[in-house]
Amino acid sequence: MATPGSSLHLLSIDLHSAPNSLRAVLELGPTDVEHWLERARAAGAPLAIVCGPDSVDLYSSDAGRRAAFKPLLESLWALGRNLEGFERIRTREASGHAAVRHMLRQAAGLESTEHGVSYASAIQAASTQARRFSTLSDDLRELFALALSTADRSESETELSAPHSTRASRQIEALSAERILEEQLVAFQLAAANDETARSSTPAPRPSLLPFSSDEPGSCVRLRISPFSLLPLSDRKSG
Repeated sequence: MATPGSSLHLLSIDLHSAPNSLRAVLELGPTDVEHWLERARAAGAPLAIVCGPDSVDLYSSDAGRRAAFKPLLESLWALGRNLEGFERIRTREASGHAAVRHMLRQAAGLESTEHGVSYASAIQAASTQARRFSTLSDDLRELFALALSTADRSESETELSAPHSTRASRQIEALSAERILEEQLVAFQLAAANDETARSSTPAPRPSLLPFSSDEPGSCVRLRISPFSLLPLSDRKSG
């Protein structure tokens, strides 16, 4: 498992970019998720899988991502490589602060302003399954706790996921959701700093889950239109 404070890593598979035949391959059911969590546990790698309405998001650590992601991605590649449109599937990678923001935007409802579909239940299911298989690192556990708290606040303080909401009303409510997201991030940062101060007579910067500096080291976002970024290069060329 990853050590506390290690950097988070995200690989997101964009389901919108896949034709229907490929969506059936890429969308993971509960049994599929359990299988890959069991594989990750056996490999000692942190892993959580959020199966949302528009994406399949794989969360791990920088150190554990290859062991966690590679078997799953190779399986999807083997199943879908000969189907039309596979080469156009988009994936997105992010680490550190960018990975945290990705989940919190989903939790707050900010990825749902177009269609009103909530990610909160998908995030809750991912947390529950990963806990059951003991594949949550300390950083992932903190991330899911923060995301679920953000989802609760957004549901109670905005109408982004209300049944009567419209696209126009959700765009307005998104302003409140953005505020909630930023407040949650700041509160977490302060709590982390206070915790570190209480445990150390000479406080030093904590290797935080959420590095907030504008020139944050080690965080990145990459957009890809290749099959899957973690596949062996020789396999990608042959596919």
